[in-house]
Amino acid sequence: MSAIILYNNSVMKFIDLLEKDKENLLTELAASKSADKAIRALENELDKLLLQYNEHCSSERERDAAAYMTQSIRLSLPLIDSAGETKVWETGTANKSKGRLNPLVLILLAAGIVLCGIGLLPLLDLATDAGKEVDWLKLAGFELGGLAAGFVAGLLSRRSGPKPAKRTQRVETQVDAGKIYRNFRNAILAVDQNLDEIRSMERWNERDTAGQIDGHTVSSSELDIFSDLLAASYSRDPDYALEKIEEIKYYLHKQQIEVVDYSDETAAFFDMMPGQFAGTIRPALVADGTLMRKGIASKGTK
Repeated sequence: MSAIILYNNSVMKFIDLLEKDKENLLTELAASKSADKAIRALENELDKLLLQYNEHCSSERERDAAAYMTQSIRLSLPLIDSAGETKVWETGTANKSKGRLNPLVLILLAAGIVLCGIGLLPLLDLATDAGKEVDWLKLAGFELGGLAAGFVAGLLSRRSGPKPAKRTQRVETQVDAGKIYRNFRNAILAVDQNLDEIRSMERWNERDTAGQIDGHTVSSSELDIFSDLLAASYSRDPDYALEKIEEIKYYLHKQQIEVVDYSDETAAFFDMMPGQFAGTIRPALVADGTLMRKGIASKGTK
């Protein structure tokens, strides 16, 4: 026994929902000044996509898988590449004020010059009188004292001079909305691919097998009815065919399903169609007062 199963090719996909909301999401990402704000925008988008998907998905297994996969994407959002242009902001102004010179600097500078000058006097005498004795130790002492005074004056002048201004830098990395959207879209495509595989597995598991109709094994009574109807069609005997139809009514009655003909009291169970003669075209099937299958009837023109 072979079975032909038709499926609705119109399947809701996450990527379709995302593309419909693309402009809004890009606007939110562009307005984000930091990666944290961009992540919050993506989290909100995931919630929105999952809600819309669940509204159109009838499979509990697919809904559970979609929830699990979107949660995995949510946990990985901090790792998404969102870096864009980097800007460096520098604050602080140059100090243009002049420092006040310490008076001690002038005194030490003058002292150093005097000491060095005194130390050089014996050398001038030596130039005019080559035989004159020079106290070299004393000369070296004056020179070293002058140099020391000049050195200390230099240190003090640096401390009393203008101090350099303090400047601070702040580095700011802008988020790239386009890059974030592309990475997020790739993750959503992976979700759809996995859901397609789950959907295919469900269809394979729910397929009809030989000897079954709609997942249940055909009973011997049903086989007898089908066999008799086929025999009636092959016999070309109208009386035999009507007899087998009455057997179908009895079989349905045993299943607590009644075959109802058209009347003014049962008109609610029927769809009306134009016709030449009034009456039942196809009976309605009713179980315990509940309509299972509407019938078709005509009021006729004659």
